[in-house]
Amino acid sequence: MKRIVKITAICALLFVCFACASGGSAQKVVYSENSASLDTTIASAASYFIPQISAGTKVAIVRFDAPTGRLSDYVFEELWGHFEDSQKFIMVDRRNLDRIEAEIKYQYGSGKVDDDLMVSITKQYGAEILVHGQLTPLGQEYRLMIYATDVEKATSSQHAFAVRPDARLAAMLNTSPDEEVERAVSVMARAVGQKTTVALGRISYADTQSVSGLSAWLKTSIISGAQKQRDKFQIATESESADFAVSSRGLTVETAVPGSSIQAVITGNYSPLDNDAEVSLHLISTSGNKAVLASTRFIIPAAELERRKLTMLPEKDNSVISKAEFEAKQQAVAPYTGGNNRWSFTVTPDVLDSIYLDGDYMTMQVYSAQDCYFRIIHVDVNGNAKVIYPTSARDNNFIRAGQTRQIPDNIRYRMGSPYGEELILAAAYIEPFALSGESGATPLSADSITRSLTVETSNQGAISPAATAKFSYTILPR
Repeated sequence: MKRIVKITAICALLFVCFACASGGSAQKVVYSENSASLDTTIASAASYFIPQISAGTKVAIVRFDAPTGRLSDYVFEELWGHFEDSQKFIMVDRRNLDRIEAEIKYQYGSGKVDDDLMVSITKQYGAEILVHGQLTPLGQEYRLMIYATDVEKATSSQHAFAVRPDARLAAMLNTSPDEEVERAVSVMARAVGQKTTVALGRISYADTQSVSGLSAWLKTSIISGAQKQRDKFQIATESESADFAVSSRGLTVETAVPGSSIQAVITGNYSPLDNDAEVSLHLISTSGNKAVLASTRFIIPAAELERRKLTMLPEKDNSVISKAEFEAKQQAVAPYTGGNNRWSFTVTPDVLDSIYLDGDYMTMQVYSAQDCYFRIIHVDVNGNAKVIYPTSARDNNFIRAGQTRQIPDNIRYRMGSPYGEELILAAAYIEPFALSGESGATPLSADSITRSLTVETSNQGAISPAATAKFSYTILPR
């Protein structure tokens, strides 16, 4: 009986041991009776599904979830070849396939995808059958699970195949992080039809805004990969990126920027997968529809992270903070998530990637959809919170509806040691308020943040903010 099947999470990166040493001799590895080599398994999968699909059907095949991008590409290309060679189907145009795959992976990477959404995305491009799946480790072998989803009926048939490790599979698994980034950039380059000016946006940890040493390494590697795609990509200059960050009011592309030469932004995130890092990158158009032009994922093994001294969590004075400390800070600033805002209110830095070097100057942009009075709090590397605006009568903390204010407006914020992640928190109020009178910093905690949120007004006494916003950034040595 056919049923809807959800796309499952990308598998962890595990390397298969072909023979384990014990007492100086290799142990015999026993494989299941129905297992076969990678190439044979792909051919068997094609032979299984091709007869089931009616002739003349419009078929879309997207790249499979697999331990490495190189392996994902290989399974896709081989399976595509079998379907195309059958001369039985109308194969969806490759560029449209990239768009289908990008939308699915972008939504899936955000934890939002479901069967209905997957079917809806595919239907937009005229496909009738979507073929997708994943290759995952299963003991000594791998399991290739393939789904053929009927887009119109929203039903799926599925079949699992056992893959026996061989030289081909080993070669596909043995890729370096540099090769994976280069492949990811190549995937994004395929999605554009002409030379495109791109900027590097934030590549952050999990579902937070935090960036780390891994963010900086990915940015450098992406630029290096893009330079090998000179016919497709032109990396925006720092000046162009800074102007774009200011004009677009944020790290996500909110509005088209008149006169900007930047046509797309590369953003992403990374998350722990056991001890490895799972990286997702997205190429997003800056045009009115903000289309996801391409999405790709890959895994950096723990051994490579250690060898390259790359960290996922933010650092403080060249030491990685503990997960407990990181989560405590996230919980403390939770009141600034903006979830209960009464109107649109944002605060954003003047750089897209949220990374500053020692000696850089930072400005931020405060935007409000309604007239309001605002307060800005700075949280330093050591977790000490301090009101930095307004601090004197000369600080004008009133902003009109639809206006964007640049802060600071009468001093300069210079980045310096200690190095690591810092936070900017902003809150909007409907009434003017008195200066707090507190000049010193207080340790960051949920209680101190709550106290900072409450202000004294002349008309209504103590009030809480009507809207909040925040961003994080990282200071690195030059």
